[in-house]
Amino acid sequence: MQSGLLSLTFDIALSHWCIFNRSYAEQIVATWKIQFDKSDIIHKIALLHLANDILQNSKRNGNEFVIEFWKVLPAALKDVIAENNPRGERAVSRL
Repeated sequence: MQSGLLSLTFDIALSHWCIFNRSYAEQIVATWKIQFDKSDIIHKIALLHLANDILQNSKRNGNEFVIEFWKVLPAALKDVIAENNPRGERAVSRL
């Protein structure tokens, strides 16, 4: 449980850091994509949740992340679905 709480706290902090540095949205999303491509399914799901959090919380400050994630998220979602993992499919359907 403590590990999960630490992970959640880190994810929230990372999301806030990304939003604060939204002028680097292109570089942040490019780095997100690199990490996504070399991750296993569990980490891909976590990265999708991170992207969702960034998108949901940054849109009131500008559309930089919407523009950049729009370029990579469709392929990322297809990639998770292609792995035929029920957990991944549930995550994609919720997002």
